[in-house]
Amino acid sequence: MSHGLTPINTTADTSTSPADSTTSKPKSTLNPEAPAFIPRTQSTQQHWNPPANIRDRQATASQDLSTPTFQQHRKKHHNAYSGMIDDAYKELRKHKFTTAEKAFRTLLKNSEETLSQFQRHSVLMGLARSLKEQTQEKQLEACSLLEELRSNGTFSQSGASTIPYLELTLSQCEQTLGRYLKAETRLLILSNKKPNANEWALCQPSGDYNVDIALARLWEIMNKRKLAETLLLKILAELTQKLQSRLSARAANKFCKYLHDANMTLVLLWERMGKQQGAENLLLEMSGKPPNASEDILCRPCEHLDINLSLVQIWEVMGKYKLAEKLLLNMSGKRADANEDRLCQPTKHDIDLVLVRLWQLMDKHKLAEKLLLKMAGKDPEASEEVLCSPCEHENLNLPLARHWEVMGKYKLAEKLLLNVSGKHPDASEKHLCKISGKFAIDLALAILWRVMGNIEWSEKLLLNISGKDPDANAEVLCRPTGDHKIDLALMRLWEMTDGKHEWAERLLLNMSGKPPDATEEALCKPCGNKEIDLALARLWEMTESTHERAERLLLNMSNKSPDASEEDLCKPSGNHDIDLALARHWKAVGKIQQVRKLIERCSGLYHSLECELLLLNFHVGQAGFMEMITRYPKNANTLLTTSIHYFILACEQITEGGPELGKDTLKTALEFAESALQKCPTNAGAVSQKAHCLRMMSADQQVWKGLFQRARRLEPSREHKDKTDHWRSAETAALRKVRGRAELK
Repeated sequence: MSHGLTPINTTADTSTSPADSTTSKPKSTLNPEAPAFIPRTQSTQQHWNPPANIRDRQATASQDLSTPTFQQHRKKHHNAYSGMIDDAYKELRKHKFTTAEKAFRTLLKNSEETLSQFQRHSVLMGLARSLKEQTQEKQLEACSLLEELRSNGTFSQSGASTIPYLELTLSQCEQTLGRYLKAETRLLILSNKKPNANEWALCQPSGDYNVDIALARLWEIMNKRKLAETLLLKILAELTQKLQSRLSARAANKFCKYLHDANMTLVLLWERMGKQQGAENLLLEMSGKPPNASEDILCRPCEHLDINLSLVQIWEVMGKYKLAEKLLLNMSGKRADANEDRLCQPTKHDIDLVLVRLWQLMDKHKLAEKLLLKMAGKDPEASEEVLCSPCEHENLNLPLARHWEVMGKYKLAEKLLLNVSGKHPDASEKHLCKISGKFAIDLALAILWRVMGNIEWSEKLLLNISGKDPDANAEVLCRPTGDHKIDLALMRLWEMTDGKHEWAERLLLNMSGKPPDATEEALCKPCGNKEIDLALARLWEMTESTHERAERLLLNMSNKSPDASEEDLCKPSGNHDIDLALARHWKAVGKIQQVRKLIERCSGLYHSLECELLLLNFHVGQAGFMEMITRYPKNANTLLTTSIHYFILACEQITEGGPELGKDTLKTALEFAESALQKCPTNAGAVSQKAHCLRMMSADQQVWKGLFQRARRLEPSREHKDKTDHWRSAETAALRKVRGRAELK
């Protein structure tokens, strides 16, 4: 959906140059593989520690800037309302969006006639920013407010509004609604670039680095990652050159801030491209740490919170949990060998929430729960009523509910979410499925109900969130809302609901902008949003008749041809998530040789724990596996893999010598599956594995069938995945032996 604006064309156009229509396109001298310029940290006020000669130049330079700044505008228009506007923005920075909204609305209602024009613009944009973080209805209101303000203003020669920050704020609101093409075109116009320009022109910095960095971030979302990377590298090169020239202290500080923002944006981009090693090295350079430093030095926090937290996130992806935990504990002033009470003592809110997430990944769920409860001011031994009362800090309710969901404490999670929504558990179905106005809470409740197996309520609430009548026809129900979180939640519900698999596909195709009767070529063309494309590929994997379509879409996302040689097909694409999705698809359809080749190469490129675990799966059931597994962190996934290892050995023993021979090994497999579930009760793979073990042990059919159903609720695609795993045939042969013996009895 183009929303009336021309979509960008990234096809190279070498007929003209942006500088001179008679000049051919210059050959770029930029090396995309070259390291980015790294700002050294010195203090919390400065993002770059410049060489001595530049520091000297800064000290003698003029303190005046030729261009008026936002702060200069602010001083000029200072009056009695300035403090009220500042207070509203403080609430916005604290992510208290409803409080900020109320403050901005009050200013508009009571003071609009006495506000200066500059202040009125500031209040309207503050209101829009607070609205865009809430419900879709409020996001639409934010866009309408800004579009009205824009229509009453003046425009530059390129067609951009002359009101400071309006176009940038409006583009952010459009992105929230999924209007990426419209937001992109707006930023390009603001950058004085034509949407149909060639790649060389699109990737030139405009000089407005706020806009350039915003454009790079948008391109990352739109999966135009090569454009984003090239633009960011050019921004860094240009800023480096500026910082090595004669600058005032104020200008140098401003460019250092842009440099920091560009580097952090590049870190996030590289992480999502699967370039974890590059992102890690860049963050370590920004922290002033050599990559080969000791653990103590690597885990010493630098003075920039965003660098420290980004390094934690990279280490999480790479499976370096111990380094991530040590860094976070150092940031909290805690020792790794401290007792449980000390470890769970709240310190700094943002750091504590990241530590909770890390402990969840490490399967330290009791520590995570205890820290969350202490952050909320609740005693872990308190009554259910106290535990499920809304937290004083609103942003703790959702993490606590989600954590209880992961731990399998569904009733506690449900009760907390209902209390936050202002609903009583004994209320009527109609009342419980009404939206509360708290979007994130409503969505979390709908997803929780799906996991609990309450499919009907989950669907009703999701449709109410979407603003759709449950009795509407399929055409209306399958229209996207524009909010991917809502649409994907509804799609995942339908994919596991009997008779609604086609609705799930239709919704995804509508989200992709593809008609269901399009050609195979059009259907398998990526829409540009990686999350939607991967969801569609996974959905097609569920049906044998669309396996080929799923593979073709994944290959197109990887820029590979189905007719390419195996060597080319098994080369990593540079995108971690797409490569792993392709590997899983090949595994599901039995292309084991290609899977192994691709994963071996991905493992060397991405250095992620996910790749390592997929590679480890090839050694399950083989000699040397137990020695290999000791090199990995002991968590739910490695315990599950170990359970599968023993299960394969048990199946082979049963096939060769009968059920009695494999009895002890099968018991060990079950113990490891149960250990995995103790670590993470909602690990769908571990739930399914326990069912496999109990079925082989001739347990009550109702029990193991119930476990398979629960695993499917936790992960709807499980029913259709990994049916060609090499251990399946061993299981089938062993089941024949077990069932044959039972029939003889």
